[in-house]
Amino acid sequence: MILRLAVLLLFGSLSTSLIAKDSVSPEAEVQSSLSKFITAFDNLDWEAFRLSFEDDATVFYPRAVPERANGRSEFERTFRTVFEQIRKGRNSGPYMDIQPRKLQIQMLGDVAIVTFHLDDRPGFLNRRTIVFHKTGSGWKIAHLHASEVAVAVP
Repeated sequence: MILRLAVLLLFGSLSTSLIAKDSVSPEAEVQSSLSKFITAFDNLDWEAFRLSFEDDATVFYPRAVPERANGRSEFERTFRTVFEQIRKGRNSGPYMDIQPRKLQIQMLGDVAIVTFHLDDRPGFLNRRTIVFHKTGSGWKIAHLHASEVAVAVP
């Protein structure tokens, strides 16, 4: 009787933890990965930021860098410069307050396309597209596209 109760408790707790793990939707996982990425960027947490990307990720930047960055060495080199420019003159974070607007997540199996707007520069609407890919270590950024378009200021 005690053995049967122990087996029931063991398998009952295992199935409960498996159900809880399966109850997190892929979209919620992507949302969590996006949130961690934005927090890392806001705080200029280099290690957390860089680990958000796949090694062969590509990046289009919105302003000063006209060419696509191909792979870790290229996008890290440019983002290091971006981090230095943002950090300039400040001793502690958060250095930014990235607030995605009109966020949309499109799930395509092991790929997710995340799009949103940023209202962080008067006279411009900044647009972002981040393509996440599900890997063995979670959802990683495979591509980031940043662009902006001039808008009429009321």
